[in-house]
Amino acid sequence: MMRLRRSERIAFSCSAIVLLVLLVPTGAYAQFGGLFSAILGTITGPIGGALTEINTIRTEVLRTEQEVLFPVALIEETRNYIATIKASYRGWMNSVFAIRVNSAVLPASQSLESEFLSAQTGQIPGFTQSYRTEYGAQPAVGAAPQVNLQMMDIEDATAKDATEQSIAADQATQTMLQTAQKIEDQAEATAPGTADMVAAEARTAELASIAMQQRLLAYQLREAAMELAQRDAVLKQSTTNMQNLNQQLLNQLGGGQ
Repeated sequence: MMRLRRSERIAFSCSAIVLLVLLVPTGAYAQFGGLFSAILGTITGPIGGALTEINTIRTEVLRTEQEVLFPVALIEETRNYIATIKASYRGWMNSVFAIRVNSAVLPASQSLESEFLSAQTGQIPGFTQSYRTEYGAQPAVGAAPQVNLQMMDIEDATAKDATEQSIAADQATQTMLQTAQKIEDQAEATAPGTADMVAAEARTAELASIAMQQRLLAYQLREAAMELAQRDAVLKQSTTNMQNLNQQLLNQLGGGQ
């Protein structure tokens, strides 16, 4: 960098001297002809050779950058490849994710289905009301045995929680798709030396996607645990009912205590 600045100062000085020579009158030139001749000789001699060497070095540095640090041919090839991928798959992938899978027929069912397929977390409050309309409200205390009320309550909660998680996951998926397309566009137009920043952004998006996957996996594990707990509660209730029935039979036969 210092050598380049030095060459620029030398070039500027030489240009000023040449301009001065051209503007000086003939009489003055005759008087100072020896001085000007010496200056011009210096310009075309040592200084001219130095400028030629500097230009050669600058050309070599530029060639090295284009061939080694920022290979122009390889960068152009990569950009063409990304453009081909976008043209071939982006439209098709967007159409796949836009396919509607709604299949409900009745009005209440259509409303509920539309909400849990909306991919908008803002629909969750409305979904809670639609769920109650579609599947009924929780019975009042005393309307059924306590254990049955508790099982109905936790099953409703699990079903609603799972659906709300799916709504959030669908919205996150749309965000990830938009981010992926943005990164793809940046990769196509990125300047040499900025690829690491694009790669870091892609890595961040990947980590966010992995975090959402882990969250859904954790919920699947909780749902499986709730299913096992429900089965256990049914077995316990059946055992208790059988014990009560046996006790009633013994009482009827006069053998109960």
